Amino acid sequence: MKNETNDYVQEENGRRILQMKKSEGQEQKRNYDGGYQNVLTRYNTKNDSSTAYTYSAEGPVSDLELTEQYMENGLFATIIDEPAEEAVKHGYDFSLNDTDVEEFISDELDRLDWEDKAATAIKWARLYGGAVIVMLVDDGCDIDEPLDWDCVEAVEELRVYERAIVEPDQTSLYSYNPEKVRRRGSKFQEPDFYWINSQYGRFRVHESRCLIFRNGKLPETGFYSVYQFFGIPEHLRIQHALRETVLSHSFSVRMLERCVQAVHKMKNLSNMLLTPDGEDKVLKRMELIDLARSILSSIVIDSEGEEYDFKSMPLAGVKDIIDSTCNMLSAVTHIPQTILFGRSPAGENSTGESDMENYYNYVGKIQKMMLKKNLRVLLDLVFECGRKNGDIKEVPAYKVGFVPLWSLSEAEQANVDAIKATTEQTKAATAQIYVDMGALDVSEVRNGLKGSEEFTVNDLINEEDDLDIAGLLGIDIPGEETVTEQAQNNSENASDKQTTIGDKIKAPSTRNATRGLHKDGDSTGNKGVGVIVVNGGEFLVGDRLDGLGICGPGGHIEPGETPEEAAVREAMEEFSIGLQELIPIGYIDESVMPEGFCPAYFYLCTEYNGTAASDGEEISSARFESMQELMEKDLFPPFRLSLEELIKTLNMGGGCRDG
Repeated sequence: MKNETNDYVQEENGRRILQMKKSEGQEQKRNYDGGYQNVLTRYNTKNDSSTAYTYSAEGPVSDLELTEQYMENGLFATIIDEPAEEAVKHGYDFSLNDTDVEEFISDELDRLDWEDKAATAIKWARLYGGAVIVMLVDDGCDIDEPLDWDCVEAVEELRVYERAIVEPDQTSLYSYNPEKVRRRGSKFQEPDFYWINSQYGRFRVHESRCLIFRNGKLPETGFYSVYQFFGIPEHLRIQHALRETVLSHSFSVRMLERCVQAVHKMKNLSNMLLTPDGEDKVLKRMELIDLARSILSSIVIDSEGEEYDFKSMPLAGVKDIIDSTCNMLSAVTHIPQTILFGRSPAGENSTGESDMENYYNYVGKIQKMMLKKNLRVLLDLVFECGRKNGDIKEVPAYKVGFVPLWSLSEAEQANVDAIKATTEQTKAATAQIYVDMGALDVSEVRNGLKGSEEFTVNDLINEEDDLDIAGLLGIDIPGEETVTEQAQNNSENASDKQTTIGDKIKAPSTRNATRGLHKDGDSTGNKGVGVIVVNGGEFLVGDRLDGLGICGPGGHIEPGETPEEAAVREAMEEFSIGLQELIPIGYIDESVMPEGFCPAYFYLCTEYNGTAASDGEEISSARFESMQELMEKDLFPPFRLSLEELIKTLNMGGGCRDG
């Protein structure tokens, strides 16, 4: 009997152990912190509230509700309007450098009321997710036909339509000749037409006549299909923070009403309420007490049966909650509280400068994403119309820029001017030291001040440094000090003299001639550039496939390029080398360049990356040849002129054919 009992106990213990192991295994799936649990806070249990958070979308907001919010909620309207108005009110900088053209484009933008139209388009894009500006252009075509750039006469008017009444027609693809309409950028998966459902009628407009404003983009997996093409209404991003901010302010006002509560104690109140007219008696008694307190500012009650008292409720913490909701709304809207709520920056040493800097960065992003491309299209149209109508001579090269959003106060500007004055004083003292030690002459400092409003001593020294061009080319020059015949004949400009001392050539100062390189290269497309690449005393050349002779790297300067950038690009395209350092040689203008060739800038390069190889499209047979060999061959005229200019700089005299 004893053995049977022991067997039973062991069997039950085994079952209990197995059951405990199973329970521990199930519990281990839930515990991630070494099994630690807190029954009071329910931490790491199945009722842990910290693990219960899941995001749930509230669904799309109707366009009518967005309109009502904008019209009735002043805080929401401020969020929509402020960045849009800030983006356009400071003006633009087109880098035109021509007062007549600047006046023309300013008058045209004012005539079209561009500032108001652009601000409205940005507002509707932020409110509804997108907007369209329809350009009414006189080009002899209907509004649903592609814009004919060759026949444009005038931009008559700009009309703004919000996304709520614009319907993209995505039934067809962009299929017509892109050159005819000057297509800008890819139109892949974008509609050819837009349907405008205005209250004045429904019409279809071609996309080339539209300026599209988008408030961001949605991923293709987004379930808001109505916003898929244009962008996201700002309300979707901020609705939670906006709701909490509005509720916190409204509830705080209600709390003021209840922060002091009157307490009226009546004897046998429960028994009185049980009588047929007990409730009326209680209400009349309370009204009488309130009326007496309002009229006489005093209360009369029964000394034995009644009590009247006030209970106040503390409001500590309410301000912190309101501040937290305001901070959250300011964070999601990128608008500082000084603008959103009219608050002054709080805290010790608070200035709000960092908040305003972040805000201006946000506005700058709106300018780049919404305004820049659309304004460029409009400017191209206006300039083209002005050229055809004779208002301007030609369509100028320009860059769309924006006037800085941050403007200095008088005190800040005075501080900046004081710092500049101190800097100039330091520069002058440094220049005086160089003059005293004989490194610079007074006339050199005077020329530096005359050539620019600002100067540095290093610039003056670099301009006068001896350039060892002969050493770079591997050419031996006699050690006798001479002055070139050209410099002797040109005694009117002593700065152009070229002096040979030992094995060094003091090249004429070409910096003044090339200071405008960037400006000229950007503003015109009818200039060229050439590079003389030297290695071991020989020059990199190739045969032009158009039959115009032998030349080195070079070509036209493309719009937006500087001459240096064009030189680097041409060398890589034609000879597959990367130029390292460019030394300006000079500029050959129209009076010297043969007819049919554009004026050009020329550079010398002795350091480059890669192995020279011709591209086979413009140049063939890339090779290095000596100066003597080249001057006896049929050279490309601009290349020959550049070599002759180099020869003059080196003081080698004649020995070359007329080019």
